[in-house]
Amino acid sequence: MRAHDAVRQSGHARVDVERGLAHVRAGRPAFDAGSLLDGAGDLTIAFRRTAAAFEGTGIATTPELTDLRRSTLDPTELVLGWATGGSTPVDTTMRLARTVAGVVGNAVLSRAAQDIASNISFAAWKRTDCPCCGASPDLALTTPKRRTLVCWRCDAMWRTMHRGCLGCGADAPPDLARVHSAVLDYEIAICNACGRYIKERRGLPSHELLVERAYTAGLDEAAQQRGLRA
Repeated sequence: MRAHDAVRQSGHARVDVERGLAHVRAGRPAFDAGSLLDGAGDLTIAFRRTAAAFEGTGIATTPELTDLRRSTLDPTELVLGWATGGSTPVDTTMRLARTVAGVVGNAVLSRAAQDIASNISFAAWKRTDCPCCGASPDLALTTPKRRTLVCWRCDAMWRTMHRGCLGCGADAPPDLARVHSAVLDYEIAICNACGRYIKERRGLPSHELLVERAYTAGLDEAAQQRGLRA
């Protein structure tokens, strides 16, 4: 989390707030994630610091980090690959590199999203994709009265009136099924009609979003093994 916050505070994200606000008011995402990341400058230091944090916390082993440091990699290309939802690499070293790049990319984009969100309300946003970067949500936080969606890419949050599948609108069995995980206090809402899923919990996340996603990664793996997509 410290490495993630350091990247957030580094000033890599240089979003045009006024232009972004105008886009949101017109019903369009505030910024293009690829363009913003491409213009973020050299991300090598941020990538290395985040990789070192993976080693320091035991997420990655020292031999794995040694292999990563020996590889000829372009951090900006890796971050762009993560942001565009490219397929997960099969090679172990490249898979670790993609994971590190995801933390860096999320930090850069979440700072940009915060700059937008702190200047506007998303109450009028009716779409199910993100008002900041246009990506789909991967988390839903529910109460008896509202459902809040969380962008997988930039962490922006916005409310929705949609209670069922965000893809096709299915809202009842057998099209929509909910599988509860008592251990994680989450459920996966699975749409049998269009093949989408979303992780959902009641109330606020119990951890920072970065940790929350790692905490619930097994739910993603289970859903994706069934051929579902977020």
